[in-house]
Amino acid sequence: MKIKRITVLLLTAVIMAATMLSGCSNGAKATDTQQAASDAPAGSSSNTDVAEPEEAPKENYKIALLLSGNLGDMSFLDSANAGMKEIIEKYGAEVKVIEMGNDSTKYETNALDASDADYDIIIGSGWQLQEPFQNVAPDYPDKRYILFDAAVDYDASDYSNVYSITYKANEGSYLAGVLAASMSETGILGFLGGQDGAGINDFLIGYIEGAQRVNPDIKIISGYVGSFSDSPKCKEMALAQYNQGADFVFTAAGASGIGTLEAAKELGKYAIGVDSDQAMLFKDSDIDQANLIPASVMKNVGNSLVRAYEKILDGSIVWGSAESLGLKEDAIGLSDNEFYKAIVSEELRSEISDVAELIMTGEVKVTTAFGLTTDQVNDIISSAAY
Repeated sequence: MKIKRITVLLLTAVIMAATMLSGCSNGAKATDTQQAASDAPAGSSSNTDVAEPEEAPKENYKIALLLSGNLGDMSFLDSANAGMKEIIEKYGAEVKVIEMGNDSTKYETNALDASDADYDIIIGSGWQLQEPFQNVAPDYPDKRYILFDAAVDYDASDYSNVYSITYKANEGSYLAGVLAASMSETGILGFLGGQDGAGINDFLIGYIEGAQRVNPDIKIISGYVGSFSDSPKCKEMALAQYNQGADFVFTAAGASGIGTLEAAKELGKYAIGVDSDQAMLFKDSDIDQANLIPASVMKNVGNSLVRAYEKILDGSIVWGSAESLGLKEDAIGLSDNEFYKAIVSEELRSEISDVAELIMTGEVKVTTAFGLTTDQVNDIISSAAY
């Protein structure tokens, strides 16, 4: 065993002993998802004989889901949790959901704790877990890791036990751009991202190109909240965009995006949701809010995690690789619910369906932010800047 790993195990044992007394690991909030597994003692590992990828998989697995935030975001993390519930219900897996909050300094410690416990599979959310997984996974070759909405750098080390999932958010956003530009009365749209980076700009670029398909002269006001959990700031920025003439604001900012929904309701404007079907989340609690969300760009994280688990069960998963999933895999899409049907005309819904088919067949190619330089991204944004 590597010296580094021995040291980590000793330190982790001390930390976990104190943790069991306090009932909370490193300040993270652990949530049992239905048949959730109990925390295993630090340093224990009953899975030293976990099968290599080419061997027959087990029937059931113990899974730790590490969330870079907290549940209740009505978006990205809640979608992941829904996927875990489906895995439990369909396949009887044992799952522990660990809400790590927004203190990124504790993410790697939690990844180490999960790796030292008797979980077979450790799943992590987003780019926030990329570096922790890169640091931890090579020291635990008997464990399996799934990173979603980001990918480890497979050229940097041996990550043959890591499977990464990325999403073609640009494809779903393209459809949202077609919808918003088709319905806009002002010719001005808004966009708010959580942070300036390829993952968020992938949403923005798809949105711009979809809108320009309908109206080459469309104007889009864009900005970044700087946080995925600051809904008051997001509301303030959304109000500013609406007041500048935007009649739709699309926000890809996790829990911050709740602020846009509130701003839309306050002014009677439309908002496009993200990650989860946000109109349906408000159907019973706030129908007026739901009626102002004609569609959500669905990043079906839950579907992709169920898909990954099924690939583990049938032995088809390719560890040590990344997959990019989009409309074709039902990992990305536009919500289709009663509000969509009531707000969006049948003619426009048919057009959006046709465009989705063109994307899936490759006849329409949507530019992705991944691999573009900052200047290239800025050129696309500038092409529609208000």
